[in-house]
Amino acid sequence: MEAELFTIDEYELWLLLAGAIALLAAIVPIVIVKRHITPPIIYIITGICMYLLNVNYQFISLKHSTEIEKITEFVVIVSLTNAGLKIKKPFEWRTWKYAVRLLVITMPVTIVAAAFAGWWIAGLAPAAALLFGAVMSPTDPVLASEFQTTAPGEEDKYKTKLTLTAEAGANDGLAFPFTYLAITAATLGTNYEEWAGTWFINHFLIKTAIGLAGGLLCGWALYKLVFSVSSADTISKISRGILSLALTLVPYGATELVGGYGFIAVFVAACVFSNYEDKEEHMESLHDFNEELENIFVAFIFIVSGMYMASNYEILLNPKIMLLALVMIFIIRPVAGWVSLAGTKLSAFQKFVVSFYGIRGIGSIYYLAYAFNNADFQNKQTLLNHVVALIFFSVLIHGFSARYIQKKIQKLDTDT
Repeated sequence: MEAELFTIDEYELWLLLAGAIALLAAIVPIVIVKRHITPPIIYIITGICMYLLNVNYQFISLKHSTEIEKITEFVVIVSLTNAGLKIKKPFEWRTWKYAVRLLVITMPVTIVAAAFAGWWIAGLAPAAALLFGAVMSPTDPVLASEFQTTAPGEEDKYKTKLTLTAEAGANDGLAFPFTYLAITAATLGTNYEEWAGTWFINHFLIKTAIGLAGGLLCGWALYKLVFSVSSADTISKISRGILSLALTLVPYGATELVGGYGFIAVFVAACVFSNYEDKEEHMESLHDFNEELENIFVAFIFIVSGMYMASNYEILLNPKIMLLALVMIFIIRPVAGWVSLAGTKLSAFQKFVVSFYGIRGIGSIYYLAYAFNNADFQNKQTLLNHVVALIFFSVLIHGFSARYIQKKIQKLDTDT
């Protein structure tokens, strides 16, 4: 029997591609660390090149909304753990004094303004426009990593980075009530007076409170189990990778089971861990593992995004799509951010960084897929095109300017 050489098995081909993506995720962040470019840009370019080489898998499409939801969900909760572990003194007002303004002022203003822009520019139906506002409201904790505060064990020096990290960690969970608002509008109609009270009590107050309580309880219980019950010799033998996954999955799963917002719980649980400064060396190793895991999935998602943009390049040539994306990036978020920071002691440069770098990304894709899987929205394809295009422009505009702004931050933004 002759040996079969150079036969192509699809499964083995995907294994090869998965390995190549993992290699890219390991190498790219190191190689470009001092370049004026960020990893997602490289991944998008890679995806475009793969499409041109006829390697194209249409993963980002309406028929794959369930798979998109699950993959992006995992990436976001991993990144929320990272964000929480980075925040030193997470339960002090000093940490939150600027981020709170972004959460209670910038976020609602962004939702309303984005919804109006989606209706006026893109012609979205009311419920679809509201969904657009909701999915565009959170600052992405994955893409905002360029402007996140220092890693565990290192001193915080920059107000803007601490503010953006705290905002990105909190508002990814707080976008859920507004996504439910859009889902309810699509399901029950836009007679808001008939169901707005029920939505506010159940989906805003109760589920948010359960998320906070679940995060505090799970974070405290996991910490006590690992660091208080275990002996010093046992702790050194515990796998940081397994512990990191436990810190991510236990709060999320437990809180979701009892009806709360798991995104909030994951971030709060990680904050509980970071609050114990005497275990900084352990927090750093937990963060490092999660960051490596996050990098692999980010590489995959943006390579596929590059394929999607290359195969649907006419999206970027659509004047309405381009206009809405640029309005969101250059007007709505910056203005909403600047207004919320009025009267603070931040300098004009610090206000600009915090306001402008509210980057949109994987969290927006997750919320969009979640909403599509839970309600029948009009303008689904239009919504998808606008969200993907906006993320594409955000990655490019914020990504190419990030390194330059980083240098400015080091000179002008010390946390004194």
